[in-house]
Amino acid sequence: LMKTASTDTSVTISWDPPEPSDGYTSVTYTINHGVLNTTGEVRTTENTETGINRLEPGIPYYITVSAGTTGGNGKEEYLIFFTMEQVPNEPVKPSTIKTVWNGNSLTISWEPLTLYEARGFPVYYIYLNDSSGPVKREIEPTASTTESSIVIYGLDSSQTYMLAIGVATDGGNLIGPVSGSGVLESI
Repeated sequence: LMKTASTDTSVTISWDPPEPSDGYTSVTYTINHGVLNTTGEVRTTENTETGINRLEPGIPYYITVSAGTTGGNGKEEYLIFFTMEQVPNEPVKPSTIKTVWNGNSLTISWEPLTLYEARGFPVYYIYLNDSSGPVKREIEPTASTTESSIVIYGLDSSQTYMLAIGVATDGGNLIGPVSGSGVLESI
């Protein structure tokens, strides 16, 4: 399954047809879609593409598609998707940031954003510098991850670092400010 088109209130999802087998020529697809973790709307089609309208921006949705013939139904394919990204109403940022030094490496972890908070699939950007003053988004991030922790190697254990974490969604827009800057003193 793949999202092939999107606006802030609709998406188009498409898929490849199954390989023909056992002489079945007619395939009907059963589609189930809705807000993530809810019971959705079920419908059928003979097309390998469907449009879903009247969606809310920034809400995680799911779709399942299974192919069926007179011989039975195939395996369900599953996709989580969002509509086209919009700038959120309120800035969001990672919270509960924890750090642990181990020699010249630093493990950084944080409370991950939910899909609802992030309004998309979040990518976390770690800003770590050894200069004085606040960490700014204009500098290049030290690292990025889709997980809620990361290990950064090769740091100078005698240096003091400034740390901030920002988050972007799959639309590429940094949403909200980087987390509050904090001073990390090496131990």
